Amino acid sequence: MSEQGGDPVVWRVHPSLMGRAGVLWTLVVLSVGGAWLAWLVGPTETRAVHAAVATGIIAALSLIWWLVLLRPRVELRDEVVVIVNPLATHRVRREDIVAVTDGLYGAEFHRKDGFKIHAVALGDATAGIRGGRLVEVRKALAL
Repeated sequence: MSEQGGDPVVWRVHPSLMGRAGVLWTLVVLSVGGAWLAWLVGPTETRAVHAAVATGIIAALSLIWWLVLLRPRVELRDEVVVIVNPLATHRVRREDIVAVTDGLYGAEFHRKDGFKIHAVALGDATAGIRGGRLVEVRKALAL
């Protein structure tokens, strides 16, 4: 962030996880396309049902992908930290944060009043980079 209150610092789900999910999503989309192509070549009721089920699967997978991978983020603004999780958004004043620790499903932001807020966007245990990102967040918050 700049001294004049510039752009916020933003952390999202690690790109390696996004890439893996993108490959899976692409394979599912291709299978849906194949199901509809098979129905176009030989329109039968069974193929239509298969294509409709495949379309429902891609819709559900897209929603899950958006909720779990695209939506979560942590934004460090001048006076506020915005933590966007799959189903909730938290805004915490920077001075209310006393510690940032490693949690089961991501980083835990400890507040002065004793409550904790989990940040799913910093929960990249499988990518092997969780510790480095926590150090970056602590450094940005001066903890």
